[in-house]
Amino acid sequence: MYELIIIGGGAAGLFASANLPTRNALLIEHTPEVGKKMLITGGGMCNITNTLSVEAFLTHFGSKEQRNFLLPALQNLPPSALSSWFEQRGCALVVREDGKVFPKSLDAHQIRDLLVRESRATILPGTKVESIQKTETNTFLVTTSRETYETKQLLLATGGMSYPRTGSDGSGYQLAKALGHTIVPPRSGLAALAIEAYPYRHLAGNALRSVQVEFYHQGEAKRYAHAVGDVLFTHDGLSGPVILTASRSVLKADRIVATLLSCKTKADLEKQLHALLLAQPKKQVSSLLKEAGLFSTLAQSLLSSLSLKAETKAGELGKQHRLQLVRLITDHPFTVSSVKGFQSAMVTAGGVNLSEVDRKRMESTLQKGLFFCGEVLDYDGESGGFNLQAAFSTAYLAVQHVSR
Repeated sequence: MYELIIIGGGAAGLFASANLPTRNALLIEHTPEVGKKMLITGGGMCNITNTLSVEAFLTHFGSKEQRNFLLPALQNLPPSALSSWFEQRGCALVVREDGKVFPKSLDAHQIRDLLVRESRATILPGTKVESIQKTETNTFLVTTSRETYETKQLLLATGGMSYPRTGSDGSGYQLAKALGHTIVPPRSGLAALAIEAYPYRHLAGNALRSVQVEFYHQGEAKRYAHAVGDVLFTHDGLSGPVILTASRSVLKADRIVATLLSCKTKADLEKQLHALLLAQPKKQVSSLLKEAGLFSTLAQSLLSSLSLKAETKAGELGKQHRLQLVRLITDHPFTVSSVKGFQSAMVTAGGVNLSEVDRKRMESTLQKGLFFCGEVLDYDGESGGFNLQAAFSTAYLAVQHVSR
């Protein structure tokens, strides 16, 4: 009989295994390889956390309930302590100007491989959990595609439903439901947006840096969200930190209005662009827009959308075309055709109801000896290391309350 079985070999499950108080443990992963989703986080560089204080960190989660739930876990293992944990095990880290923390190698494999090396549980990949039963003696029988295992305690670290090709297929929700837990309906979080009549497919991979973005529901004049940050052009729409963070609130047919250049205020940007175009009439408009900070292919696309030739000179612009061009740069409109689904969403919103889990122990309030950690729980953070840190912190708190 095992002291503990961990179900799920993602970030939370692996970190739990690396910090176990016992070696009489088993980690079961249904895909052939553990930690696959970690390998694509942070663009493959694995943004494990950031340098924010716990209080500031928690503001990046979706609700007061989520923030209250995560507080004990974050106080127990704050970002600074997590960074020290990796550094003490030989993983040098680097902190970017925006406070995001990465392995110095900028290779997610280093984080995943370190956790596998540190595992105190036997790792059993390629093994599907088919059912879990509670026995009369309060142990758990875990029936798998290989055989049935018995354990005194159980830790569900099965993740959500985002990027299902990495193994996050939502199967953990059924296991939790079978043990009496309520599941808040899962939905995609940190998702890219598809845009109606999208004209910028050829710009996929290019980004706008530190631009202002406003979000409006269909038919409403008052914006429901506003942010400054990076926006990424994709083959069918928009992504990047600003878009991903807002996506939990975005609806089909919402209107997005973005500046295409960084600015203090739209009025300042508008004044700057008019002055630039009027001051150098003999220069090509595309060259002037590039001077202002637009990348050349975007500048040419804007001219084309107004039926202007690439070689058009500033002095050849009529007043109406100049006003239209400046407005496109200061208030560029996009209409949302859809919010991308779980295939491309970075995290899952929804999951095991937080009211049924003791936030100070990560233990079920319904089943003694049953613990949860990571994305299987109903919390979701913004992009920037918040979700990985939460996975690590909830896992660390859970295993501290696993009895030997």
